[in-house]
Amino acid sequence: MTRAMNDRSRLLSEEALTKYRIELLVKGTVVIAPQMLFTQDDLARIDQLQTQIPEEEVRLGDAGDSHNVFVKRVRVDPPGRPPSNAHGRATGQIIELLERKDRSFALKKILGASSDYVIRRCQMHRLPPGSFVGIHLDAESDPDFDYSVIVQLARDFEGGEFVVYPSAYEQQVFRPPLGAVLVTTCKLRHEVKPVHAGERRSLVYFCSKRSGANRRNIESSADDL
Repeated sequence: MTRAMNDRSRLLSEEALTKYRIELLVKGTVVIAPQMLFTQDDLARIDQLQTQIPEEEVRLGDAGDSHNVFVKRVRVDPPGRPPSNAHGRATGQIIELLERKDRSFALKKILGASSDYVIRRCQMHRLPPGSFVGIHLDAESDPDFDYSVIVQLARDFEGGEFVVYPSAYEQQVFRPPLGAVLVTTCKLRHEVKPVHAGERRSLVYFCSKRSGANRRNIESSADDL
């Protein structure tokens, strides 16, 4: 009981939430400390559930961007259709965990949203040595994506830095620790550098104020990343 109360107090600390909100406004990207949004029990539950989801290798993004990453689909957001969970009970259970009331409240404060956000897409990423995510813009997958939320699920790897490009002349480099959450606006180009050793694993989901069909237009089919 004491641990649960401590976890809840960290999750709902107004001072901490305000600090992260200001940093997100100023920089466009913020790293939220471990235990703030996801407890160790949450991470263990995500790890347990993801084992039940099939994995695919992705080498091409929505806008023709180049990748080399293994992906497990939790919620998909195809062009012309509303978001829907991928097949299997585990995907729905992961979404329920992400949408838990206290966590949603805390994230809404950090995003500065006046109403609840919608998780339009969610997936697991696994990057063994040599894997990477090429430079891309999340809004090209869905023009209604507002923020991406990345939960770090591994610690023993080298490389795999998350790099954001606020402009053509600057870059921000992040290497969040296990359990940390990186939040970034979907209006900034970014990439994940190649992993040199170990394995980088993360849960990635995309938040939006809109719940309708994906308004992205495509001329040919491509793997959604």
